[in-house]
Amino acid sequence: MPSVKLSDRERNLLIVTVGFVIFYLFYQFLLTPVWKEIGKLKDSAREKRLELKVAEGKIRILQAIEKEVGIIPIRTEIPREEKALEALKIISQATAKSGLNISFIKPLLEEGGDGIKFDLSCSGKYKNLYNFLSILFRLRVLVMIDSMDITSSGGSSPTLDLKISLTTYY
Repeated sequence: MPSVKLSDRERNLLIVTVGFVIFYLFYQFLLTPVWKEIGKLKDSAREKRLELKVAEGKIRILQAIEKEVGIIPIRTEIPREEKALEALKIISQATAKSGLNISFIKPLLEEGGDGIKFDLSCSGKYKNLYNFLSILFRLRVLVMIDSMDITSSGGSSPTLDLKISLTTYY
């Protein structure tokens, strides 16, 4: 078969036409499906971001409510010794805030049971004892008084010597 002779104009037109057909096939079969997939992924990412923002908003609302109510989320992975140190800090702060004079606080790390026991010895006035009990009531941890031994010096404004056994629960 003899080769076809094309003029420069026909050859340029043929090259442009073949280039257009190749680009069209490339666009139809390769780019369009990929762009559709990219569009779907963008929509999915947008939805996930929106869900994340809603979830973060809910978490902030719950944290504000917990802070307002005074509830701290329970962290069960904390070792018993760290709980004892935190409870010791809370009890000593409550004692100091109430005006009682602390003689000693002794943690009793017994195995078993949910609570951590403490022996507390302090002194102060009746008003200080009342303030201490009010502060214990408002703490974020449950503090139960197991026993309380009160001795008084007597007089019009007696000084109380307190020996208290406490149990804290998280």
